[in-house]
Amino acid sequence: MQVAKIPSTRHFTLALGFGPIPSQALENARSSLRRNFASVSAEYVQGWTKYLGGLRHVSEPYRTQFQLAAMVLKAHEDKTYPGAMIASMSIPWGFAVPSDKPNVGGYHLIWARDLYEVATGLMAAGDRGAAERALNYLLTVQQKPDGSFPQNSWLDGRPYWTALQMDEVSYPVILAWQLAKTDRGTWEHHIRPAAEFIVAHGPATQQERWEEVSGYSPSTIATEIAGLVCAADIARQNRANNEAERYLRVADEWAGNVEKWLVTTSGHLGGRLASRGYYIRINNNADPNDGYQLDVHNGGGVWDERDVVDAGFLEFVRLGIRSPDDETISRSLEIIDSTIRVETPDGPSFRRYNHDGYGDTSFGGPWLGQGIGRLWPIFTGERGEYEIARGHDATAYLEAMRHFANAGGMIPEQVWDRAEGTPSKFVFGSGTGSATPLAWSMAQFIRLVVCAEEKRIVEQPEVVAEHFLKHKR
Repeated sequence: MQVAKIPSTRHFTLALGFGPIPSQALENARSSLRRNFASVSAEYVQGWTKYLGGLRHVSEPYRTQFQLAAMVLKAHEDKTYPGAMIASMSIPWGFAVPSDKPNVGGYHLIWARDLYEVATGLMAAGDRGAAERALNYLLTVQQKPDGSFPQNSWLDGRPYWTALQMDEVSYPVILAWQLAKTDRGTWEHHIRPAAEFIVAHGPATQQERWEEVSGYSPSTIATEIAGLVCAADIARQNRANNEAERYLRVADEWAGNVEKWLVTTSGHLGGRLASRGYYIRINNNADPNDGYQLDVHNGGGVWDERDVVDAGFLEFVRLGIRSPDDETISRSLEIIDSTIRVETPDGPSFRRYNHDGYGDTSFGGPWLGQGIGRLWPIFTGERGEYEIARGHDATAYLEAMRHFANAGGMIPEQVWDRAEGTPSKFVFGSGTGSATPLAWSMAQFIRLVVCAEEKRIVEQPEVVAEHFLKHKR
């Protein structure tokens, strides 16, 4: 903490300087002061105006929020490690984190999954350069010698948490294909090692995308399958036909077992729908009907895994592995809507899964290891993309995401899920004590706007959809 005496005049200029040592920080601040505030401010505005001029132009009423979201994502990129975009500049429930506790990562870390979401959001917005820098960071800073990626890392690539999440090994491969990064060096040193790691360690994962439990996860397996198809195409372009055939063979095998591994026909949700089968959140083994007792963590309790659901299976549609009209997908969405969907005053949103404990407490207090999972705007966006894939109107989901933003345009990680008042004074449909903004939320809004304008899922890897949906009809 620093204090200073403010001059008695009504107006004063404050300069904040940064540097590797105090003297350099001081000189940087003095340098800014010598230029005067007006010139620095004008240059700042000009820079952002130029940046927005190079982005995609979208129609009202989403233009302002679209541009603001792009600027927020751009601001999350580090200056010393280009392409490194942290999950959030905020720390969720940061007021409850001891300020003297060293090495608190918060969301000031790089997750390969979040970086993929941000990169595809910026690519959809028209900032391809940012996506290319993100891929370069993933491959040259984060990727390990065995082809895998850390759960998350500091900016310099040092791992923070150490679990293995197989979707984070797969997303960089998909991003490389989307950016046409198929040269021999990238193939040999990055794509092939990642693909070999996926084949050797998938389809089960030590942790799924919510970093809590192990097993067979719909969202994770979808990314693994898509990653292998993308890797196969990159291999083919490098005349590595044996690897290409093997990756496709494994991808087809896993895709053929999706319903066997992930769809229960003996669950207790959905009434008559249950016996026809629906996707569960995660399966501890290859049998989704064994009634395994799942500890969902964060104080959420232990439940029959057949009775814990999320909408992670929508990744099969988003990535081009299953048709949006797939009967099991449609049936599972009915159960999602009756289990974890909430209609807020601003529109629909969803919990991560039923019995989730990652969120503010029942009285609105900070999450300190347990709480109640609230509503996540990213799921509103994911559902909107699904509706677009079906040829339906996604306006309700777009409007909801736009209104979930706070007065400053920041879309949070979670929004409050009920009308009843609490001491926290959270408002139904407005942000909680969670991360605000969440970079993923901002990126999802951008993608949903572009998807709605183009009437297609813009981040879907065409090679995957070609393989599973078009030539196999």
